[in-house]
Amino acid sequence: MTATVRNEQRRNAGLTRPSSALGLPITWGVPWHGARRIQIYASTLVPGPLQIYGYREAVRSYPLARECGHDEAVLPNGVPVTFMLEESVLHHQVGGHDVMCAQISHLLGVLDPAKYDSVSLIPLHAVRRPEELPMEPFVIIDSRQVVLPVTPVPVVLEHREQTSRYTAAFARLHRLALTGFSASQHLSGLLSTLAPTSEDLANIREGSDLPCAATA
Repeated sequence: MTATVRNEQRRNAGLTRPSSALGLPITWGVPWHGARRIQIYASTLVPGPLQIYGYREAVRSYPLARECGHDEAVLPNGVPVTFMLEESVLHHQVGGHDVMCAQISHLLGVLDPAKYDSVSLIPLHAVRRPEELPMEPFVIIDSRQVVLPVTPVPVVLEHREQTSRYTAAFARLHRLALTGFSASQHLSGLLSTLAPTSEDLANIREGSDLPCAATA
């Protein structure tokens, strides 16, 4: 384990659940207030509340990602949150090899194998029907509002016909997802592929950048 990974893990020590606060987000005009349940589907980047410091800083270096709310890390206290990530999210190199190792390690720490739906992961090898293909990122609030963080000012859908489509889509995609112990095992396997090889170590000694196996 490299010093950078250890530093990232120390920075995130004690985070056993997504970070939260009583205040409302500043970068999103999201109606969290009064929410009783939040469901977050991520297909491009790790959701803001699950991002470690190094990952979040790397995301913030891309203005469009920041404006679209991907760096938002504030959720209301005491509200159950279900995160569902496409595995492809973890194959995008954000912040470099050590940051990705630390980010996956953090997801392992947040994931509670005893819980069915705290954090789930749709594996790359999932067999999909056309209606189960990856979608744009979205957030469901109490099954009555859907937030699409795809523009600088997120789109909020409230019409029942619109929100029901996303609620049904979340349920369909969740059937493909690994949860609990299975998700933990899969993340551990992905993390093991990031271990540097002898060739990687030689490149480090020569001053070359270490490639990220998860992006291969």
